[in-house]
Amino acid sequence: MADSGLTFHRVFTKVQSTLPHCIENNDAQSITDIFSSKINETTKHCVESAVRNYVTKTVINGELTEIDTIKAVTSICIELVRNELCLPTLPVLVLSDSFDMLTITQCEKLFTFVESNVSVWKEDTFFAPCKTSVLRMCNDLLRRLSRSQNTVFCGRILLFLARFFPFSERSGLNLISEFNLENVTTFTNVETELEEDEGTDKGVDGRLKLDYTLYTKFWSLQDFFRNPVQCFQKAPWKMFTTYCGDVLEAFRSFKLDNVQSSATAAARLSRTLSEPVPAEGNSTLQPQVDQYFAKYLTNQKLLDLQFSDANFRRYVLLQILILAQYLTSDIKFKQEKLTEEQHEWVKKTEELVYILLAETPPDGPVFVKTVKHILKREEMWSVWKNEGCPEFKKTSVNTLHNNSTHQSEEMNNDVNQKEDADLKSPAKKRPKRKLGDLVRDFDKKNKHTGVNNEMTRLWNLKLDNLDACKMAERDFVPALEDYFTQAIEQLSPKSDGKEQDKLVNDSNFGWRGLRLLACRSPHFFTHSASPIATLPEYLTTMIKKLAKELPSQLSEDIKVDEEDNKEEDKVIPVLEQNDGVKEEEEDMEDDTGEAERPEIRAINLEEQRALAKNLEKIGGDKWKVLAKKLGFQSDEIEYIESEKSKDNGTVEDQAALMLQIWVENEGEEASKENLLYTLGGLKMTEIADNVFT
Repeated sequence: MADSGLTFHRVFTKVQSTLPHCIENNDAQSITDIFSSKINETTKHCVESAVRNYVTKTVINGELTEIDTIKAVTSICIELVRNELCLPTLPVLVLSDSFDMLTITQCEKLFTFVESNVSVWKEDTFFAPCKTSVLRMCNDLLRRLSRSQNTVFCGRILLFLARFFPFSERSGLNLISEFNLENVTTFTNVETELEEDEGTDKGVDGRLKLDYTLYTKFWSLQDFFRNPVQCFQKAPWKMFTTYCGDVLEAFRSFKLDNVQSSATAAARLSRTLSEPVPAEGNSTLQPQVDQYFAKYLTNQKLLDLQFSDANFRRYVLLQILILAQYLTSDIKFKQEKLTEEQHEWVKKTEELVYILLAETPPDGPVFVKTVKHILKREEMWSVWKNEGCPEFKKTSVNTLHNNSTHQSEEMNNDVNQKEDADLKSPAKKRPKRKLGDLVRDFDKKNKHTGVNNEMTRLWNLKLDNLDACKMAERDFVPALEDYFTQAIEQLSPKSDGKEQDKLVNDSNFGWRGLRLLACRSPHFFTHSASPIATLPEYLTTMIKKLAKELPSQLSEDIKVDEEDNKEEDKVIPVLEQNDGVKEEEEDMEDDTGEAERPEIRAINLEEQRALAKNLEKIGGDKWKVLAKKLGFQSDEIEYIESEKSKDNGTVEDQAALMLQIWVENEGEEASKENLLYTLGGLKMTEIADNVFT
């Protein structure tokens, strides 16, 4: 028990009876006087139970109605912690218990006290023991709140957490650049008939008249904002550029010329939704009422109103700028990169968006300046995360003064020495460094040195020769769409070219096309017992097949009849001989039908869990060896290990998380074949036993 000889029951009773007097005087001296010397951990737990029990009883009985009383109890607990008379977590536990028993309105008032004491919670005495309790308290509050009805309160809680935790707190950082894929925006797939005025280019009340095609393209952009990674693929990239260009062109053709445009559009939108409209006559730049930030309303009838709303237009244009910055920025976990042509398109689009933002009232140029400043800060944030989120350290004024003084003295000495040297030898040349010194300096930087500057630059492009061979610049094989685009255009009924001038009749084009199809098309390897066709006929058939799969707009002009579809599966290629004689027909009978190329897929979740279980069986650190072989850095492995250690996760959980991240980053490359090849190099093939069937 306590050093003063008090029993548990006596301490509990004494503290509870003394608390009202302490609350009245706002002082913890009465409780401090109970103990004559330092107390042990058991007595501290007793003090904690007495205080929490007192708060709970008074709130339930309705005796504790004033928020100021809870603030006074918390202040007394803070004083007790500093006098080492209770555990450091007691103030936060008192607040957490109070939040659980109070209404949301009362919680909002009490949270002001939590915000004002953020400097107290960040003290060394409280931060380490209380940070988990503070996070749990805030998360419990957020679960009770509605994001649409209690938007301001939710924002206050998030801002408090941002002030409470340091920047380098890894639990609050999106280290592997994940996206919220659950944020799906749904819109109407059926065209709605809109009321229109006859003989005019605009609809009701002079609004912009928008068709269903633009409506579909506009809301389809939200899927790219939700998951920007798909822009690195050929088909989604073409769709994104087309839709984005059409939407920006619509914005450019319908400009907002006056300040009242946003208020007028908001008023129309409010009438459409049967919501109260703010009183007219107060047309100022400052908002008169709180704005309601809800999920996008995607009804087709509202699109023309939304296009007339300056705030709504700014939301969409800002989304485009954020996506453009992600596509062009250097992010550690972003494997893909844009081509030079794609970079040029993004640059032109950014310039157009900034022009549209500057033309959007009110205060367009000021808004553009603010947006550029925010995006610049976001770029600095990405660089900091790429460097492993190093901790920020403040430099004292004395240190800065001493450093500046020391640097000034060194500069003065260097200038004096240089002047003396120039007086003695005006034509003095810079001495050439020894080769051994150069090699030693480059070795320290983990780089290579060559016989001249150009050779040094080439050697240091990539330190690993294998990585240099895998660079995107060395991939000379064209994509199917790029190679066959011109041939698809020539097959279109709109084409005016002659039959003999078509690319399919060019033997050189046909030979290269066959090699490309063999590498990248699943339709190349087919079995058939039908007569053998010539190379131009075969290429024409394959191009019609590809035209239906490729995302090109040209594919809409190519119509393949049912009879053509039946014949597609019957022809196989043959290379014509120089004398033009066809090879003899061969009978090919196959009881199993057409043989398709095996599908390459990434390992699924069930296989990942089975592999993780086997990794745990053969040894605790084997998953780290495999992670390094799969390309994970040391800090990434430490993050995976610490992330699962927080939840008391096992080695199996850590290995499963590592495999999940690998599959998400590599995509189809994370196949069982590649994994088995890696395991074979590590002599760990037993991990895959009974996993892949």
